[in-house]
Amino acid sequence: MTQNCLDVMHQYGEYPDGNDIQSLLVPSPVVDICAGDFLVSATVESELVAKKLSAFTWDTDLATTRVAAKAAFKGVALGEVDSGACNSEEQVELPIARYAPGSKFTRSYKIVDANGAETTAQWVRGQGFTFAKAVGSNALQNDALVKTDTSNITVFKAVKDSGPAQSRVEVEFSA
Repeated sequence: MTQNCLDVMHQYGEYPDGNDIQSLLVPSPVVDICAGDFLVSATVESELVAKKLSAFTWDTDLATTRVAAKAAFKGVALGEVDSGACNSEEQVELPIARYAPGSKFTRSYKIVDANGAETTAQWVRGQGFTFAKAVGSNALQNDALVKTDTSNITVFKAVKDSGPAQSRVEVEFSA
C-alpha cells in the first residue's frame, strides 16, 4: 500500500464483475493511484492511459469542469500503483470499475462541502453526488464527493438513506 493510500481503510462497498471491469494502462512516468481514485484517461499512441481526476484540466468554471469531467470519466481504480515501488516486474495495467449504469460497483467516499472541506450531510436513497472541488484550488478531488441535484453533473447516487448526518456515503454509478 502506498503512503498516499491510507484512506482506503475506511472504504467499503462491492466490486463489480464481468464486463464491468476493464483496464487502463499505467501512466509513464508512474504516479501514485489508490484503489477508489476517480480516473479519466489520456490517449497515448492509440491506447488509453490512466489519469487521475485531479489532473483533469479546469474549464471556465466549476460547473463546466464537472460536465466535462463526467464526459471524460472512465471509472474507479480497483488496484493501486505505487510510484516509489521497487518491483522486479513493472505494472502495466490497472483494473478499473468501468463507469456504466447498472454496474454492481459500490464504494463509500468522504463527503465535502462546496469548498472541498470535509463535512457531514444527510440524504435519501438515490440522492445525486458529483466530483468535489479541492480546497484552495481549481482541481477536482480524486476521492471525495459533494451532493448535487443537477442531473448533468451527477455521476453517483446514494445506495441507501443516511439517517443521521454522515461523513461518508456509499454510492453506485448513476444512470
